[in-house]
Amino acid sequence: MKKKTVKRLLSASMVTVMTVGLLAGCGSSGGSDDSEGGSGDGKTLKVAAFEGGNGADIWEKIAAAFEEEYDCTVELELSSELDQVLTKEIQNGDVPDVVYYNLGQESGFTETMLKEEAVADISDVFDDELRGKMVEGILDGTAAQPYGDGKIYLAPIFYTQTGFWYNANLVGEGKEYAVPTTWDEFFALGEQAKADGRSLFTYPQPGYFDATIYAMLAQAGGTDFYNNALTYDENTWTSEEGKKVLDTIAQLVSSDNLWADTVSNANTDGGFKINQQAVIDGEALFMPNGSWVVGEMANSTPSDYEWGVMGVPKWSADESQSVYTFTEQMWIPADAENMDLAKDFIRFMYSDTVVDLCLANKTTNAETGEESDAPIVVPVQGAAEKLPDGVIKTSFQTGDDVVAVTGTWATTSPIEGLDMKGSIYKPIDSISTGDMTVDEWQEQLVDVWSQCADAME
Repeated sequence: MKKKTVKRLLSASMVTVMTVGLLAGCGSSGGSDDSEGGSGDGKTLKVAAFEGGNGADIWEKIAAAFEEEYDCTVELELSSELDQVLTKEIQNGDVPDVVYYNLGQESGFTETMLKEEAVADISDVFDDELRGKMVEGILDGTAAQPYGDGKIYLAPIFYTQTGFWYNANLVGEGKEYAVPTTWDEFFALGEQAKADGRSLFTYPQPGYFDATIYAMLAQAGGTDFYNNALTYDENTWTSEEGKKVLDTIAQLVSSDNLWADTVSNANTDGGFKINQQAVIDGEALFMPNGSWVVGEMANSTPSDYEWGVMGVPKWSADESQSVYTFTEQMWIPADAENMDLAKDFIRFMYSDTVVDLCLANKTTNAETGEESDAPIVVPVQGAAEKLPDGVIKTSFQTGDDVVAVTGTWATTSPIEGLDMKGSIYKPIDSISTGDMTVDEWQEQLVDVWSQCADAME
């Protein structure tokens, strides 16, 4: 863990994001432009950020820019085990002012904070001016409004569209394998890959199926069906659409299609990178992921390697493509000492200054010292268009036949003994090994949805 205090004049910045929830803020000036500025009155703002694939340098630059705009100091705490660090610190009364830690992580730290009502309402941060600047729909749904009450608790500061990432040295026009569009084409490609001694698919860890399942539910049943599923409609998994999703995933992770070492490596202890490396090395062709994988795997990616990305396959070629848009969130603890300044920091995350810093982000190869581009996209209009041509820009899929899907499973009051993420995604490991059947998974999900529906606030 690194704990760094950056001392300069701050510019209105904000630290990063997460993917579900409502953020509300008390607020200073409502402007979202770099020109707003403000005064922190010499205060110290404590920012705690997860150190992941985006690297540490970007946070130090954002903190410095914020200090440059405001008369304050940013005490920046970075850790790859931020959930554990903050759990201990908060228990000891050491509460940060701003937190960047995403929803959907294995620890469920942010979800726990939401359930304990320990996250501040930051709705006032997003005035009409700022809302008009942001990507349409990015503040709607349970990803920013986890309680479904119209209030924002989680600020979506970064975003990416997810899909199946692949080895474009092998897959693509004129390559060994054609890019599939439908599930039938996808599984037929698996037969071809198997004959060549390759596997069709791997996954970093089962939790990476979150975006895949969201996209598949929307693809199978449409927007209304998808939104009902997010709020625990009792027919979600017993319907024809829901069962089709489960059956397709079971086929996807069957021994015929899955890289053999996937399950043994599918963990947060570093094994997930081995599975991702299998795609780079050509041992597996596809995996669910987001654009962060480019920076995350930069140290072990050959210079002549080419990434590709496609939407999750469709069941019918004439359907519109549902693409899940993943957001990373930043939020303010309800007990934060510097609430107004913390809101200024979140506002600053959408400024032109931060947009440009994030687009110019680079990661450094620890072994060679070489820098690689690792752009991060802030969800403001026009930011993605500034990306250089290449796979990152391509991953932001747009068009009349593309339907952007956002949101996460709605937040409920605490349910004793329920491991939500484990109940939904962990069975995928067991399905692939044959230790659980699809019918048993379906039965478990029906029970979880019943419990969650009863606990909805």
